[in-house]
Amino acid sequence: MFKPLTGVKVVDLTYFIAGPGTARILADWGADVIKVEPFWGDPGRTTGAGMGAPTTFGVNPLYSCYNSEKRGISVDLKSEKGMEILHKILATADVFVTSYRTKALQKLGLDYESVHEKYPRIVWAQINGFGDYGPAKDNPGFDTVAFWARSGAMLDSAEKGTTVNPPIGFGDATTSCSLSGGIAAALYQQQKTGIGAKVMVSLFAQAIWNLSSLVASTQYGDVYPKTRTEANSPVINSYKCKDGGWIFLSILEHERYYDSLCKVIEREDLIGNEKYSTTLSAKVNSSEFIEIISKQFEKWTQDEMDKKLIAADIAHEKIQGVIDVIKDPQAIANNYLYEVENRDGSKCFMAMPPIKFNTIDVHVKNDAPLIGENNEEILKEIGYSEEEIKQFTEEKIILSVPYVKET
Repeated sequence: MFKPLTGVKVVDLTYFIAGPGTARILADWGADVIKVEPFWGDPGRTTGAGMGAPTTFGVNPLYSCYNSEKRGISVDLKSEKGMEILHKILATADVFVTSYRTKALQKLGLDYESVHEKYPRIVWAQINGFGDYGPAKDNPGFDTVAFWARSGAMLDSAEKGTTVNPPIGFGDATTSCSLSGGIAAALYQQQKTGIGAKVMVSLFAQAIWNLSSLVASTQYGDVYPKTRTEANSPVINSYKCKDGGWIFLSILEHERYYDSLCKVIEREDLIGNEKYSTTLSAKVNSSEFIEIISKQFEKWTQDEMDKKLIAADIAHEKIQGVIDVIKDPQAIANNYLYEVENRDGSKCFMAMPPIKFNTIDVHVKNDAPLIGENNEEILKEIGYSEEEIKQFTEEKIILSVPYVKET
């Protein structure tokens, strides 16, 4: 199967979701990703527990999503010998990706300037909360605060009078896509020049980019947050059906599809009505038109209205929950979701990185590594003997946590 990053070696010094997600995407593209962890492991190993998901050695679906297809080594980076091990790995690597804060990296001698001086070929990539400059540059930056709260997304994408309770990792996963793309561009430069680059993405920057339409419109009087009864466009809005199901209309060409919509909702008498037939007139009379459409939608079930809209070729979709998406034939047909086997033999569906090359085939061969699972093979690859590896273990320079399958 075609893997564009086959032969690329990545050192992954990240934790939680955004950084690990970046390296997971690179692994999906064929890179050999070595995840470096402290003895206590990536704290993201236990994140799923707060959501009711299992976090055992045998089953850890949230952690596995962002760390599958990697190899793992656990090293004490506060020790001289531990740093020696990391630098030997870096000397053979193409990419170093981290989500550690800059001050911590400087303390470890792993900031961009230090790494670039020793290994000018390495692509050095960092994901952080708020960027490299400004008063918040050293603040802790989880996606809930940097992506959602500060950007305006938490407030302006909610109904008036409340805020979004954001799903864990939503901003992280989005930002990881941007950083992986930036790394790929830097690898192209590396191939042409032999020199690596510094690639930076922050959660705050990603959120602002995601909200670019609001950045543009709010400067000219567009006010958020909005309720669905005050939407800018009555035909880009959600409507409740007779059975309680919802459908979202998304008619971007108002004038082109206005007559068709009137026929779908069986209000042909509105065809030619200048109060609603153009984008601007519908905006001026938005609340009134929304009420009309709402009353008509309540005459049909969600499935019935879905069929009517499909027949009229009107862009729309049933509004469904994530639990419904897991069974969605469209997601399964494209391998956007893939059934994987956990270490304990159980199975569950896992979300897959969204970018495909040449084929939609998915082969998840390796679950997320246990802490230090691949210590020995990685250390042998960079020249250490079995005796030295044994000594590292005894001196607590490296640590591996074995998995014992429950019977």
